[in-house]
Amino acid sequence: MSNNFYREFEDKHRGKTEDIRQRLTVYLPLIRALDLFYPESFVIDVGCGRGEWLKLLRDNDIQAIGVDLNDGMLAEARKNGLTVELEDCIEFLKKQADDSLTAVTGFHIVEHLPFDLVHTLVIEAHRALKPGGLLILETPNPENISVGSCSFYMDPTHQNPLPPDLLKFLPDYYGFHRTRVVRLQESPNVKDEAGKITLTDVLKGVSPDYSIVAQKKGPQDLFSVFNEFYVKKIGVTLDELADRYDYALVEKIENIEHLNAENFESLQDQLNSLLKIYEKIEGINNDLIRHNQNLEDRLSLVYKSNSWRLTSPLRRSTDLIKRANLTRKKGVKYLIKALLRKLFNRLLVLSGKYPNAKGTALNVMRKVGVYDLVRKLYSKSMFLSDGNLPEHFFSKPITHYNNMSNRAKKIFEDLHDAEVESDKGIK
Repeated sequence: MSNNFYREFEDKHRGKTEDIRQRLTVYLPLIRALDLFYPESFVIDVGCGRGEWLKLLRDNDIQAIGVDLNDGMLAEARKNGLTVELEDCIEFLKKQADDSLTAVTGFHIVEHLPFDLVHTLVIEAHRALKPGGLLILETPNPENISVGSCSFYMDPTHQNPLPPDLLKFLPDYYGFHRTRVVRLQESPNVKDEAGKITLTDVLKGVSPDYSIVAQKKGPQDLFSVFNEFYVKKIGVTLDELADRYDYALVEKIENIEHLNAENFESLQDQLNSLLKIYEKIEGINNDLIRHNQNLEDRLSLVYKSNSWRLTSPLRRSTDLIKRANLTRKKGVKYLIKALLRKLFNRLLVLSGKYPNAKGTALNVMRKVGVYDLVRKLYSKSMFLSDGNLPEHFFSKPITHYNNMSNRAKKIFEDLHDAEVESDKGIK
């Protein structure tokens, strides 16, 4: 892979120089504190690349040397007047005297090295650092699921992701006095513990980078300067975000269950109210049934009473008087029609019960020659007030209407309408 290729790849995917410089300012207070204690010493930045960290140190009057094997990257650093060496970083460290360096830093280099070389880097840094000096190694954070499963492999020179606890174990194992993990570059939303966490935040929002900051055993007055840094919370872990997401989800489910319980109670109250209304209606209905039965019983007693039987002749006489008066007012024809109507109504009831008898009666009428006369009398006497005829005694029952074709049904209906109009004309 050519040096220029990797330089352009870094320019595109790692970010602008100013953005990287801004992210590195988190370490500046640590190096300043060491520089005050060891003003004549200097910092070595292994895998310095374009020199963003070196420039930040120079701007703060801190001596530093950068080392890298990529001459294309070093060209940018030299252009800015930075002190850099084209050399293997492990070999360069081995050349440094014991207890000579303020700090050894390496930003996004350990993921490029075989793990055995990372061991060697930590060992050589511990040897070369002054008492109380710092080893700072920053790398992509595989706790971030998106980083560990995808973006880490965007760089073809990366070896393997290094979990924070693994990288932290190395300085502890090789004699550093204390080591802490610093998680970096998470979004402001996940920093706010009261902020809303989504599933996307859990998958992508964990600090995308982290570093280990290891301090070599040294004087107590120097240690005390860093005590606060080694205990304060920095960054966001995967467990924290997952717990916050779970808590919010549980709270949401509990709220839904609470609302469902309230709705159920409200529906239960409404149902109870409806049941009470139903019971009242049922009570009223039962009272009406009992009242109706009481009236029927009383009416039955009236019909069975001696007074009802004794007054029967009187009621009949009254009925005859009413009919006589009605006959005087409307004439004898009205009385005859009324009698015929009563007779034909009886015939209609009987024809409904005994349909075969109806056909026999009509045949007898035809044989004795009275069919037309009886039909005319039926039409005149049975005409209703609305101008329509009731069920026609002289109509033949239609048993196959539903089986007729549409044209046959139309012909039948036209004939039936004509027959009705003819009967109206008889009036």
